[in-house]
Amino acid sequence: MKIAIAGKGGVGKTTISGTLCRILGAKGDKVLAIDGDPNPNLSIVLGIDKSDAGPPNLSTDIIERVETEDGKWKFQVRIPFQEVLETYGQKATDNVTLLMVGKPEKAGTGCMCGSHTVVRELVNAALSSEQGQIMVLDTEASLEHMKRGTSKYVDKIYTVVEPYYRSLEAASRFAEMAQQLGIGQVEAIANKVRTKEDEMAIREYCAKINLPIAVFVPFDEQVMAADLKGKSIIDFDPEAKVVKALEALSDAILKN
Repeated sequence: MKIAIAGKGGVGKTTISGTLCRILGAKGDKVLAIDGDPNPNLSIVLGIDKSDAGPPNLSTDIIERVETEDGKWKFQVRIPFQEVLETYGQKATDNVTLLMVGKPEKAGTGCMCGSHTVVRELVNAALSSEQGQIMVLDTEASLEHMKRGTSKYVDKIYTVVEPYYRSLEAASRFAEMAQQLGIGQVEAIANKVRTKEDEMAIREYCAKINLPIAVFVPFDEQVMAADLKGKSIIDFDPEAKVVKALEALSDAILKN
């Protein structure tokens, strides 16, 4: 199962991605977490010490451009997938391995096109290489990865939405582009829900655009408290409302 977590900036994608990885891993599954954001923060949620430099970030060195039988060109991962994991993977807690694309070295050095291609082809290569492994891709906070097809080869995409109009509108765009990419399963994660009115607003909007809601995650002040300490919510408070909601989501994922 290959999952992508998408949404506009600030909706809680990384908290959800990392916590979901930890929960799934703790249940005994091998989990591959890919931080596809050029402003990476997933390692913190995965419980990796900030002082741990870890292995090198993913680079375009792992892909190559090849000619297809019909005379066209495509990119593909040029080394065995297991070698990618051994060279670039960083072991986290709860049976999770992290791969990071890393941030740009400095300003003015061009676009992140190569990074998007690396992630896309890495997800594609994982199709047959790691049977039984769950992969969770934490995407960047924009539509850029959708336009470049970075999430093209995932089985399912969750678009994270908060109860306000701009977030709902963004969720609609993410869902539409996911369908254009041919991603068969597209659902919403309703995050930071405070009231019944919040829940109803999200339900009504998602019903209007035919977007199923996978789970409602309540607003939880513990998330901010954990963040101020530089800790993962699951380490800060394993009984937090956010953790419990994502445990329910993980059960649904494992049933599919």
